[in-house]
Amino acid sequence: MNFGARHVYMEGEAGAAGGGDGAAGAAAGAAGSGAGAAGGQPGAAAGSGAAAGGEGNPAGSALSGGNEWTPQSIPEKFRVNGADGELDLVASLRKVDEHRSALEKRMGSGDIRPKTADEYKLPDNDTFKSLQLDDATAKAFKEKAHGWGLSQSQYENVMNEWATLAPSLVGAGQAETVETAVAELKKTWGNDYDANIRASFSAAVKVGAAAGFTYDEVDKAIGNNPVAIRMFAALSKEMGEDATPAAANGGTGGGAQTAADFLTENFAAYSDPKDPKHKSVTERYSALLARETKGKNEPI
Repeated sequence: MNFGARHVYMEGEAGAAGGGDGAAGAAAGAAGSGAGAAGGQPGAAAGSGAAAGGEGNPAGSALSGGNEWTPQSIPEKFRVNGADGELDLVASLRKVDEHRSALEKRMGSGDIRPKTADEYKLPDNDTFKSLQLDDATAKAFKEKAHGWGLSQSQYENVMNEWATLAPSLVGAGQAETVETAVAELKKTWGNDYDANIRASFSAAVKVGAAAGFTYDEVDKAIGNNPVAIRMFAALSKEMGEDATPAAANGGTGGGAQTAADFLTENFAAYSDPKDPKHKSVTERYSALLARETKGKNEPI
């Protein structure tokens, strides 16, 4: 039997099924090309063609081809379908752009925080040129600002706002302390508050002067301390002081006027820089204080 013989009708079948030229060969090539095109989009059949072989894939590999942008890459929340149910690319991209624009407005200028906290710079204005900040405290705040994700401009805005509000906050704290101290002393002394506060003031001025302190220094240290004020009131009695110094009633107490007596008498003008007598009262008090602390008896 001649196994090498071929029937004449087999020739046509071989041409149809074979890998040579012919309609079936062209169809197979077209199918391979189509599969390659489909392989570049999510949901397409696992592929063949250019994507599967890497030929013509700008990503350089089948796996990295997943990083290629396609219309199907648009997140679901931004996808808009047309009346025919197909993806409306223009409407979808417009929705993406609207979202980007809204996000940009929320972020302000879009600046990001510096790479490190040390890169924050204080506002370049007169307030911060004259302001002395504690290095450790300033560094700690920069670290916090960096942790919050503040940009340089946001950091400057926060610091400027702080510089504006700080004086009023400090003033409010001092006022509250004064009110608290006065309330406590009035509760302790009752109707004797006025007499005792004058006696305490007089003793504090004299003791402070003897120790080389001005009244402002004494006031800053113990001005709102109820315990210290009560101690000076008690000390005033031990010193033989009247609750109201003679000088406060016209300076008729005899002898040279002391710095404490003068300050008690003129405290309103001394404590108010806008008072017309402030300058002369301050100079007189300083002169009396200098004489007492240095032991000089020359007339002033």
